[in-house]
Amino acid sequence: MPASPRNNLSIPPTLRPRAGALSSIDLTALVTITLLASFTAIAVQWAVATIPPIVGGILRFTMAAIIIGLILAPRKKLPIPHRSDWLRITILGIVCVPINQVAFWGGMALANASHSAMLYSTTPVLVTVMACLMHIERWSGRVLAGAILAALGVLVILINSGLFLKSSFIRGDLLLLVAAATWSGYLVFSRDLNGRYGSLAVQFWIFVTGSLISLPLLIFESTRLNWSHITIKSWLGLAYLSIVVAVIVFFLFNWSMRRQPPSRVATFSNAAYPLTLIWEALINRHLPGIWFLLGSALLLSGMALTLYRPAAVINISEELDPIAGSTPGRP
Repeated sequence: MPASPRNNLSIPPTLRPRAGALSSIDLTALVTITLLASFTAIAVQWAVATIPPIVGGILRFTMAAIIIGLILAPRKKLPIPHRSDWLRITILGIVCVPINQVAFWGGMALANASHSAMLYSTTPVLVTVMACLMHIERWSGRVLAGAILAALGVLVILINSGLFLKSSFIRGDLLLLVAAATWSGYLVFSRDLNGRYGSLAVQFWIFVTGSLISLPLLIFESTRLNWSHITIKSWLGLAYLSIVVAVIVFFLFNWSMRRQPPSRVATFSNAAYPLTLIWEALINRHLPGIWFLLGSALLLSGMALTLYRPAAVINISEELDPIAGSTPGRP
């Protein structure tokens, strides 16, 4: 077996992950994730207006897989996963594409951005529990308190923004809860694959696998769709979700999850949800009130609790190349 590149490459100090540390490049990645993700709910509302949830969700990751393939193939940085990893990649493909996307798009079609934000605000808690169960992190009152505070802060903001659990939204809420749970599982269970093959390569194989499995469903739904009725606004929403979110944001999420405590990444990204409400407030010319400030304070407090993690509670190993990973196969 050829020697691992780990013995031949020197990693710049600024790119080396350090347990518990938050470098400038890590902070930049987290801020970028938060800003770009804050437009996700708006983009979905644009897209789902004239694109059926099943078609939009599957097309999104099919387009993303093509884009990633075009990025990696010319650079010859598309490692073939080891056969022992294909079962997990296939399961993640099913979870990430047909299950998560049908649940997310379907939930958005039935509910609204506020409900989406409320249910996705549970992501830090779900990620923390999953990461602790997998021994990626150790149970800590500090990190659990931070995740719960962040979720509570988002909930306060949403309740103040007019969140009411109407019976007409129950189905949408359940679908969005499934979407939040599957998103959390994707983040945690793809983590070590990112270290072996690189974040972009893992995205490619998961998206391709999920899209191929979903292809019969896409073909069936496409035969019943009048493509001429899809508006330019919906295509723009789909393009943002496919290029900006599915490629850039997912890559930064995967890369950050490999370098930092998963609970920190998930909790920090929670700030995207109140930002979404800010964008909507600016569009509707409605300024945030005292309850928004209170919710933001809770959210920031939760983020502060998880931003620093001692080395004793986190197991982080290096990802040499965020595109190519550590080896072209199994280490």
